[in-house]
Amino acid sequence: MSKINLIRLMGLGVLLLCGQLAQAQAEMPPVADRAKALWSAVGPTPFAMAANSHVAIVVPKAQEKRAQEYLTIAEKYRQTAAKAAGYATENPWPTPLVVLVLPGKDEFGIYVRRVQKRSLESGETSSIAIGDEQLHAGLWLRPGKTMAPADMQVGELVAAAVAAKRIGVKNPSPDWISDGFGRATSHKLSLQPFRAFLTADKRRANAACKTLTTQPWSESTAGDEAEPSRNSLMYLLAYGTFSEKFPAFLGAFVPEENQEKVEVEAAMTKAGVKADSAWSTWKSWAVSWR
Repeated sequence: MSKINLIRLMGLGVLLLCGQLAQAQAEMPPVADRAKALWSAVGPTPFAMAANSHVAIVVPKAQEKRAQEYLTIAEKYRQTAAKAAGYATENPWPTPLVVLVLPGKDEFGIYVRRVQKRSLESGETSSIAIGDEQLHAGLWLRPGKTMAPADMQVGELVAAAVAAKRIGVKNPSPDWISDGFGRATSHKLSLQPFRAFLTADKRRANAACKTLTTQPWSESTAGDEAEPSRNSLMYLLAYGTFSEKFPAFLGAFVPEENQEKVEVEAAMTKAGVKADSAWSTWKSWAVSWR
């Protein structure tokens, strides 16, 4: 699964691409102008775009036919994720989220360094930037049997952006919260082209549940068990037993005065999800998740 590094930046001057992006979100330039500025910052390769009022997908010109296909999938993810995150009657963002589907690892690295103004992390394949002057995301579609299908990777990134927006730009949270919500949304949609991959994903969660000795949300949870256990936990929180409390959970990462961050278990408690209940419910459910 792609690693998502959530860039939550406030203030002015973070991204000034020819002056086009130095405005608050409510006053952002037209989506076509933003897409052009972002893509041009990465390199001179021609691009194509497909967009609606919520998401804009930007791809290399050679993949123009894929842009609309990605957009169709991305919109399904956005709608499903928005409802789960508590955006039933409103949009997560006031103007389209620009998603750059970059042609390779090198281009993604340029996007991270040149556009997001930070260093690329090891293993990183996707990233979200949400702030006063930013509303965009980028990824490169890493191939391989263990990687999700391309359309699914794009959709999961959009779902992750919805979670990041609900959590809030100022509020730190583990990357796996938004990342796992993206995967949980794939399971909720269960689209036919993705079902073989998702079935294998469930089998990994079944196995992790049998051997995991720490709670999925614990910082000490690591190794091969961490990702499948956390992804399945996010499904349980967002679309399963605790779904009614999920918007409150995402909104519970606001630190108190003089508090650096809110731990995951504390956020669960604030949302009305008892840790012991979540742990026992997950253990009994995940072992036979089908």
